[in-house]
Amino acid sequence: MTQEELGKQLQATQATLETLQKRVQKTEDIQAIHQVHRRYVNALICTEWDVCADCFSKDAIVDVYLHDKVEGRENIRKWFKEELAITHAGKEGDICVHPEITYEGDTARGKWMMYMMYMYPRTGQSLFWVQGIYDMGYIREDGEWKISYMSWVERLGPVSY
Repeated sequence: MTQEELGKQLQATQATLETLQKRVQKTEDIQAIHQVHRRYVNALICTEWDVCADCFSKDAIVDVYLHDKVEGRENIRKWFKEELAITHAGKEGDICVHPEITYEGDTARGKWMMYMMYMYPRTGQSLFWVQGIYDMGYIREDGEWKISYMSWVERLGPVSY
């Protein structure tokens, strides 16, 4: 192999390595986004409101069905403890599936399907299921992925009066 051929092979190898490094970084970032969303849903199920709030960026926005919009992590923390805690007792079954993540640098968008099974607390019997869509924004804040925007809209469920 000539020195020229070796140089071309080295350039091709370097280009391949750079491409693979970008793909690995993207995969790691998407997995970190999945992880913060799973941490949020698991904390929601267990009514661990501080853990829920810590999943959000400092300037996050929460805009969910049947509630007023909330802005800022500390206001979100208060909202979980003082408002959501009234209707979400940790006895529901929450299943979050079908993530679609789009990613660019330090921001990302996501859509998730959420199923919630409400139960009768006294017997543990299922009362009804609700299906909704999470529309999410994520941001890398201080090197860690956080939720920057969360919207949840009910698609299927009992009629609300």
